[in-house]
Amino acid sequence: MLNVHQLKIFRTVVRAGSFSRAAEELRITQPSVSIQVRELERALGVELFEQIGKRIFLTEAGRVLDEYAVRILALLEEAERAVRDLRGASGGLLRVGANNTPATYLLPPLLARVRQQAPEAEISLEILPTRRVYEKLLRNELDVGVVGDGMRHESIVHFPYYTDELVVLASPRHPLAGRKDVTASELVRQRLVLRERGSGTREATERAFRSLGLVPTPAMELPNNEALVQAVVADLGVGVVSRLAAEEAIRRGHVVVVETADFRPTRTLWGVRHREKRVTSLLRTLLELMGDPQFVPAAAAEDGGAG
Repeated sequence: MLNVHQLKIFRTVVRAGSFSRAAEELRITQPSVSIQVRELERALGVELFEQIGKRIFLTEAGRVLDEYAVRILALLEEAERAVRDLRGASGGLLRVGANNTPATYLLPPLLARVRQQAPEAEISLEILPTRRVYEKLLRNELDVGVVGDGMRHESIVHFPYYTDELVVLASPRHPLAGRKDVTASELVRQRLVLRERGSGTREATERAFRSLGLVPTPAMELPNNEALVQAVVADLGVGVVSRLAAEEAIRRGHVVVVETADFRPTRTLWGVRHREKRVTSLLRTLLELMGDPQFVPAAAAEDGGAG
């Protein structure tokens, strides 16, 4: 029979990439780690690792076991949380993953409100691309996520969380600053500073241009909102970014919003969770704050959600 203790050691070796680092993380000796892995291999009748040079790699059997080990250990952790939740414990674990914009500007205040209700709760927030959020939800490594448009999965529940307005930014010194009649065709000829390919902001920007028959060619592509705003502050070009990311720079007068006649991109940010995920009281609190229609009281739902 599979031994949970051995599975935990096996997973630690996989994650750490070596027996010695796993031993350090587990605070046991390296021979103890090796013995437990060998016992697991003996019980299953297969080799789980192979060594090439100084590095270890999972065998095919090891890869299969690793997929199940992740799910088994996550399910055990969920069972422990569920029992604590039933006893009314004030702690618990809440794991949230989100794209850059919602993780930076929207979720921290909500998580602070959750912590007010459960001061001893362990709350984690990871900034992840959409694909990784989905992967972690499906592997039960996240409880809830917030992502932009694009992906769908039959096992994932989606609900609209926030309508994100994108704005065109320029330095106060730029020729477009102060104008109110800028068109998309004029905008696309500027030196454009855009987010990197694959980001939700970039996809929404390109979608808005395409709807007008235009294809933008960026002069600069940057990996986060803060870098983009600072590039515009430095007058390196005209940028398109979430208003959430630009509010502070706009307030300080470091950048201005260029009023466009026909280019007003928006995107929906979606709350996502696994359809079969057990909803603890801690998770329910967050889902209510996010406006998940399954958990928002009817009267509140009629007044509108979070965005």
